[in-house]
Amino acid sequence: MPGSPTLCLNRIISPRLPLQEFLKFTADLGIGYVELRNDLPEVGLVDGLTEAAAQAAFSEGKIRPLTINALYPFEDVSVLDANTQRLRGLIVEAKRIHCSQIVFCPLNDATDRRSEAERADQLVTALNAYGPLLAEAGMTGLIEPLGFSVSALRTKSAALAGIASCDYPAAYKLLHDTFHHYLSGETDFFPAETALIHVSGVLPGKAISDITDDDRVLITEEDILDNRGQVATLLKSGSTAPFSYEPFSPQVRDLPVFELETQLKRSIEYLFS
Repeated sequence: MPGSPTLCLNRIISPRLPLQEFLKFTADLGIGYVELRNDLPEVGLVDGLTEAAAQAAFSEGKIRPLTINALYPFEDVSVLDANTQRLRGLIVEAKRIHCSQIVFCPLNDATDRRSEAERADQLVTALNAYGPLLAEAGMTGLIEPLGFSVSALRTKSAALAGIASCDYPAAYKLLHDTFHHYLSGETDFFPAETALIHVSGVLPGKAISDITDDDRVLITEEDILDNRGQVATLLKSGSTAPFSYEPFSPQVRDLPVFELETQLKRSIEYLFS
């Protein structure tokens, strides 16, 4: 796709496809990046491949791992010690496959009773705890606000405030997710601070309060999130961040590979035309 924005596939798009086949699928589409996930227990981060075998699989298709997704719930200090150890492990795994970014997702739980001030304070505490590990490893934490009403960190502006207040601001960048941008109601874009953009679509028919991850599909003309508008705004503002397809819907995850390829090509053409 000469002249098009940099594209990436998040492994959630076809989580049961073995990693080596997933990388070949990505390469056959002319896409050079993937996001791996540590929340797929049936396959694991790299399907149990040895370090050498994993590196060979990436090298064969000339694919680069863009992120490991994700450290959750990264800003909840009640599990800060455990998360710090988890981050150490993720950094080790990331280095083995030459991946330089880890996604950080906030607590998304209706039982969270922290005040806004407590959440803001704990966000900075967590960023200060992780910052030295990221700095030492030469890695970046990508903070992904979740727009759900129960999320502890809903907006990019709040994430940026936490980054500005911590002792390691250079260790962090934003992740703009078109789905969560829509749900949060945030209108500001921060292209200079954004290192990655997640894209997925939602079809009409549900109230915004009822929309869940399972409603995230490939982007079509029926999309209610205005992905085309969000993408255009980011590009016109000078963003050079990669766009990563992250549809969670079982309707997408369960597609046969040939059908997924057809629908994905159609979606990419629509989104960037």
